[in-house]
Amino acid sequence: MKRMVLAAAMTLALSGVAQALEVASATETARFYDLEGKLWAAWNARLRPADAAPFYSQSPHNLYFNVTPLKFTGWAEFEKVMTPALAGGAAAKMLIGDDFRVLREGRTAIVAYTFRTEFSGANAPQSFTGRMTDVWTNERGTWRLVHQHMSSPLVAP
Repeated sequence: MKRMVLAAAMTLALSGVAQALEVASATETARFYDLEGKLWAAWNARLRPADAAPFYSQSPHNLYFNVTPLKFTGWAEFEKVMTPALAGGAAAKMLIGDDFRVLREGRTAIVAYTFRTEFSGANAPQSFTGRMTDVWTNERGTWRLVHQHMSSPLVAP
């Protein structure tokens, strides 16, 4: 019984959050599509975290979930771990899927989509298909990522 009450309470709480967010206008959606494109252009050229750092909030409390390793707490940890992991001269091309969506409320935007990344370079995998959820917040007039969740299905589509 306690579990049912807890589940009902969580469902109601989450539905309130979902109701507070609104589907972004076409203009806002285009702005975030462009922003995501710039983010991935920064990543794609050399797969160097330093190139993409300006898009990320520097708060040490943010969580970033990646395909591997599981998570990073704060951008500094992400950059420290991923810089040597991605070293080696590879490059990538990220293709955003046609399911790009943006939800907005005030200074916060949630962006979700599927993607396909094609890699080039020595020791690079051929391609990667996944899903992305980015949470952006407006920090003093600039949109920055405060959370990113990248995942891939166990069986590629």
